Amino acid sequence: MINQLLLSSNHQRSSSSSSMPTIRRLRLVVAAATILFLTFYASISILSFLSNNHDSNNIMVLDPEAREAQDLGISVARLRRNKQLQARIGKAHDALRKLEESEPDIWIRPDKDEYAVLKEEHERRIINFMQSSQLTTTDDHQVPPSFSVCGRPTKVGTPKDLALLQHISEMDGTTCPGKDSNDVLLLIGVGTFGRTGNNLIEFLHALQYARDYDVQLGIKYDSWVMRLIQDMWMSRRIGESITDWEDRAEKAFCVKIFHHLDEWKGYNIVGKEWGSNVHDVTKQLFKYETRSTLLDYIGYQSRHLQALFMNYNTGNGTNLRGQPVQDMCSGLDAVFGTNIKSSVIYTVIHARHLEGAPGKQLLWNIGKKSGCDFNAALNMEPEYVKSILRPIGMLQHHIVLIADGQDPAVIERLKADREIGKKLRVVPPEASWVGGDITLAIMANVFIGNPASSFSGFIAKSRVALGLGHNYLFRAKKEDGKWYTSCGATCIFDQKIMNWMG
Repeated sequence: MINQLLLSSNHQRSSSSSSMPTIRRLRLVVAAATILFLTFYASISILSFLSNNHDSNNIMVLDPEAREAQDLGISVARLRRNKQLQARIGKAHDALRKLEESEPDIWIRPDKDEYAVLKEEHERRIINFMQSSQLTTTDDHQVPPSFSVCGRPTKVGTPKDLALLQHISEMDGTTCPGKDSNDVLLLIGVGTFGRTGNNLIEFLHALQYARDYDVQLGIKYDSWVMRLIQDMWMSRRIGESITDWEDRAEKAFCVKIFHHLDEWKGYNIVGKEWGSNVHDVTKQLFKYETRSTLLDYIGYQSRHLQALFMNYNTGNGTNLRGQPVQDMCSGLDAVFGTNIKSSVIYTVIHARHLEGAPGKQLLWNIGKKSGCDFNAALNMEPEYVKSILRPIGMLQHHIVLIADGQDPAVIERLKADREIGKKLRVVPPEASWVGGDITLAIMANVFIGNPASSFSGFIAKSRVALGLGHNYLFRAKKEDGKWYTSCGATCIFDQKIMNWMG
């Protein structure tokens, strides 16, 4: 009995002693879990406090960029995008300022004496006009309003506006030619001499003839002139009557529109000695040499070029045949898109091969009088292009090529060039048409063209008329290999240099 009690007592002590470590382990586990929980909770509370606290302790947590974004109430990503945009705007301003400072003199001539006379007369006329425009509000002394083309500004109405040359000449620039005359130069029919570039020269020369001889310029409603103009400018607006359109066109260009043969009965038709064939008449107009002074000629031509681009087609309206017109801004839209076309900085190169040998001969003739190289504007070698663009900082901006396609080697050479190739763009074939290409080139920051091309010539004349500089058509190379401008931008008007194409 006693032994049984002892055995029972020993068993109980053994059992009690073996359970003690288990209890302690449980207590330790609970304690550890409690500490971890409290630590986690405290961390969460601290982080929450820091994220919601806006006192000075917050500065120690946020980096400068995050703090700047927080102060502006925008995300860091948005802040970075804004800074990138500001940097691009700053670079654009720097580029435009450099272009303004490096603009070539438009009156440069191979003959230094002639250059001095032209420049002095230009400055005198502009100063006189600006002074007189401040003293009177009469129509013949009002500075014309500036305007934009495809969202890109012109410099019309500033001292760079060469139409001002004509307004202050001895002749009254506000009265249409032939106002008191019964003589009329009549443009009728189709089948003209040459293509678009030539036709534009013929129209502008007809306007000049009317000015020089003080006769009216008459245009038949269904003639080549109407088709030429309306496909690119002066579309008939939606809801506009034919009568209202005719009134607008007559005022814009100082012309009279005829519909029927009997309407010009009683007028004295001039130019009959040119023949009755439209091709022959337009060829004579192409070859017409003005009797006005160069400055008066540039001023009057510029006035009409401005009139065209004050009325450029935007894809709305129709021509007089009832057909929808195209958008003159389509080239800009196709190359750059509608969002940046108004601010993008770019150069246009017009490569015109001119049917081989005839083009070379024509450029040679112009080169003999202007001092320009006999081949450079035809070949458009990369080194020639870079000699123009590098000094003015334009190699880092877009370069757009428009070409007649007769010499594919030109574009291949430009594409292969390490500097030009990465910036080169070409108008997509489906978006390329005469009006779109013209506007794309005219509104470029820099234009490189061929003086022997009537298409390049019209672009250059329009740029000069709109006050846009950096026109490079007349370039020559010195003995040390450096290129320079041998004849300024106004040489494109000078018939002593350009012959009939002026």
